[in-house]
Amino acid sequence: MKTGILAKATAIAGMLLAGSAALAHEHGASAFDPMTPVHVAAERGTFEAALRDFSGQVAARRDALGRPLVLATLREHQVADLSRHVHEVERRCGGFFAFATRAEAEAFVASDTALRGLRAALPEYTIDQQRMVEGWLPQVSEPAIRATIQHLSTAWPNRYYASAHGHAAPLWIRDQWLALAAGRSDVSAELFTGCSNCAGQPSVILTIRGTDLADEIVVLGGHLDSISYVGTGNGMDAPGADDDASGIATLTEVLRIAMAEGYRPRRTVMFMGYSAEEVGLRGSRAIAQRFATEGRNVVGVLQMDMTNYRAPGSTSDIRVMTDNSHPQLVQFLKDLFDVYLAPLGHTRSDSSCGYACSDHASWTQAGFPAAMYDEGPFFPLLHTPDDTLENLGGDAVHATIIARLGLAFMGELGLQTRVRWNPQPPGRPPSDGPPRTRPMPPRP
Repeated sequence: MKTGILAKATAIAGMLLAGSAALAHEHGASAFDPMTPVHVAAERGTFEAALRDFSGQVAARRDALGRPLVLATLREHQVADLSRHVHEVERRCGGFFAFATRAEAEAFVASDTALRGLRAALPEYTIDQQRMVEGWLPQVSEPAIRATIQHLSTAWPNRYYASAHGHAAPLWIRDQWLALAAGRSDVSAELFTGCSNCAGQPSVILTIRGTDLADEIVVLGGHLDSISYVGTGNGMDAPGADDDASGIATLTEVLRIAMAEGYRPRRTVMFMGYSAEEVGLRGSRAIAQRFATEGRNVVGVLQMDMTNYRAPGSTSDIRVMTDNSHPQLVQFLKDLFDVYLAPLGHTRSDSSCGYACSDHASWTQAGFPAAMYDEGPFFPLLHTPDDTLENLGGDAVHATIIARLGLAFMGELGLQTRVRWNPQPPGRPPSDGPPRTRPMPPRP
């Protein structure tokens, strides 16, 4: 039965690909000017090492957390130099935030929102949905994750934010996610275009509307773009199988199982594919800032960035990032691992990734609790034409670990409505009788 569901979803996704390619035209890349000013906030040491000969506008700053930063005005073509240094020399990702205006960058660094958010008391994080979550874990499909990684890393030469390919990929992801939802009325998806410096590349947001706690939001996300230092624009050779097709594939598998199981969360659960992460966390920052401005109540954010590489000789299966994260949520990620993955023989360790290393940092800077699981020591072929599924071993075994952790995060934070979603069989008109579900009473 579950194999049939997976095969049907795969077939639907294939049919939707042609439509997604056609629709990409209307969401095509904005004209990209390599001389456009870009205003970045970066760690001082990183910036000075990456652009030591830079002679433009630079100002030393220190943020509310006491971190020594640099605010600098670059040109778009120089952003690649900064990104390349962070990856190749510092052996990490991210490293900076990018802004469309200097005023926006100054306000961001001066804000104490992150400090207040990190000090804020959070809702109690409990682990009490074991029966549901443990029923999900065996359903994680390595072939399903592998197929999504393969598609995302081969259907286009790249998913670069300023290329036509980078604008087609989000449409495919949106359509794939909606196909898994199979018409559920409580599930919707949108292309988020509220990022002023993403060259028009949209983020993807799928929402499972909660029942009685719908104003409380749980986010699972990963970035959908890719980058390489070989080629430019549409000609860039950036398959990005691990970074971050693997994260999007892992999210897709979590969603597939949730939909197949008729999961109805009490809290609203959102799946997000962020645009333009590789050039300064632009898409996730735009969403997080929008949510903060609107006063949204986000109770937890999980980032999935690179999930499918196991370094030879690694002493642990996954790492929990301890920086750019709320310490209470970090502990919750460790507790989830210890309850659900450790009994299966998996191991974890702690790590840190530096300033603005991935999209969870955008949420932390906006005052929301966020944290990240990581695959372990980074895949050495990231940001090159060789970041392919074949060079990851040809399978997605390692990503199944973080998929299970994603299911645990969603199940425990999203909670469970007592009555499952029970859709009408195909072809049967909607019933005129009472609804099949009822809201839960308020928590005591």
